[in-house]
Amino acid sequence: MHRNGQTRKRSARTAIVQLVFALLPVLSLFRLESAGAHHSFAPLLLPSGEQTIETFDGSVRVFRILNPHSAIIIDTVTEDGSEESWLLELSPRAQLAREGWTDETVSSGDPVSVAVIPSRTPNRGRLRAILVHGDTPAADAQLLVAYGIRGNTPVMQRLRERLPVCGTIDASYNRTECFTVSSQALADLEAEFPGHMGYVLP
Repeated sequence: MHRNGQTRKRSARTAIVQLVFALLPVLSLFRLESAGAHHSFAPLLLPSGEQTIETFDGSVRVFRILNPHSAIIIDTVTEDGSEESWLLELSPRAQLAREGWTDETVSSGDPVSVAVIPSRTPNRGRLRAILVHGDTPAADAQLLVAYGIRGNTPVMQRLRERLPVCGTIDASYNRTECFTVSSQALADLEAEFPGHMGYVLP
């Protein structure tokens, strides 16, 4: 009996430690916010000098609207089967709020496909686009586009020509746009622009 009690205590301590380590990236962002600190973003560049873009599927662990930058953590599985997490930077709290982002725009557990501009720091980057999949394969998805493709760019032009807007994001700031993507529209985009998330790539 005593041994079972110790085992339960040990399991509880292990679970708490794992939770703390899982939240360390977010806790560090809160520390930055309270200190009023700001950090520069050093993107990973190709030999040509262009920014690298990576795409992958995963699920949202946490999404926070805060300063100096909002953040989202995506858990994913690499090609070799190992698990990794990405900490992605978004605009500051005030900017996202003006555009119409809320804490419910992206939720923990959401299955997503993301395109990121990676930092020189491993597993960190800026969010270029995120496709939040629906609850079922037939449900509509939402495509939010941000860094690197906002404004009157060729990528934005192609998306505006093919997809209806969500109506939840104010696109007049030329920073974020949100599109509703039906399963048929997604299939059409993938056929027209091959490659994983080819529709948001240059």
